[in-house]
Amino acid sequence: MASTSIGSSCRLWGGPLVCRFKEPLFPSNWWCGKGSKGGPASRQAGGLLHILLLSLSLALLASCSTPKQTPEQRYKAAQELFNQTTKLYHLPSAQASGAERVKLLEEAARGYEQLLNRYPDQPFWCAQALRSLGNVRADQGRLDDAIQCYRNVASKYPGQDWEVVQAWKSAADLLWEDGRRDEALEFYRKIVERFDTPNASQVIQTIVRGAKAKLAQENKK
Repeated sequence: MASTSIGSSCRLWGGPLVCRFKEPLFPSNWWCGKGSKGGPASRQAGGLLHILLLSLSLALLASCSTPKQTPEQRYKAAQELFNQTTKLYHLPSAQASGAERVKLLEEAARGYEQLLNRYPDQPFWCAQALRSLGNVRADQGRLDDAIQCYRNVASKYPGQDWEVVQAWKSAADLLWEDGRRDEALEFYRKIVERFDTPNASQVIQTIVRGAKAKLAQENKK
């Protein structure tokens, strides 16, 4: 059995963290396996040593630090994580059913949360991840959690206009369909107050008109 070594040098080559070690961690006969002279007692001791050394190796790996990334590298890393989460889990969940759909939604939520925790300095991708997390929660039937995600897009990333207006529209539509009209109207009003401007894009103007229609519908009652 080849020896595993421990040391202190760690490097990242465009993928998983790789740590190279210098001193032997597992001697070739540490496990008291086939070909060794140890009896049951020595095999038991070897098993305990295995656990101890494995714990030590994991601790050493955890202590390794990745090189500091540049802002451009962090942007690209956040982009890659978002795209992979969307492509591998979130989008396929729309075509899945049963246990498979449940699992895909769980993995999608995990990926978006990972991005939010790992790249808080990337508001462009974090805003998309948070809104997408809201979409996942809505698909899971967790309406209140979805609304909170949508609400937080504006409070945490106020400069991301496109994500904010989409989040507010999603929140308003969900609440409206759930019969929570007063809460829905709050979001429709926000859309009109912030985005009803002459220089708004055609898409945003369409969203604003829809919000105005809902407000007018409610005022007629």
